[in-house]
Amino acid sequence: MSSTPTSATSATQSTLKPNDYNKGLDQEHITKLTQDAYRHFTEYTKAELKMTVEDCQLLEKMNTTTQEKYTQMSEMSQRLMKEMSKLQNTYADFSNFIQQIEDIHQQSIEMEKTAKALDEYSTYLENKLLKVVSPKNT
Repeated sequence: MSSTPTSATSATQSTLKPNDYNKGLDQEHITKLTQDAYRHFTEYTKAELKMTVEDCQLLEKMNTTTQEKYTQMSEMSQRLMKEMSKLQNTYADFSNFIQQIEDIHQQSIEMEKTAKALDEYSTYLENKLLKVVSPKNT
């Protein structure tokens, strides 16, 4: 029995030519490994490119959103500048009115002082007239 497997093995080896068998196996193995490596490299490269494209799309969305926000902020700042200009003009107009009111107030104070002085002077004249008229009546 032990001689039969040995003779079968040697017969198989002689017909398969061991060097050719190992060479073919090595060649097939190398080809398969190369194909697997190439497939994995292709999948990896596709995944990396897909991720890069997604990153670029995200950046594009972020840039678009940022641009829209800056546009909104710019429009708001322009509106604020217009409103500020209107407020400054209104303040300048009111400033003139306030100055006129202050001037009128000062004039009314002066008129009040003049009226008081006239009242005091008329009282003085009335008293003097009464003194002049009173001695004649006595």
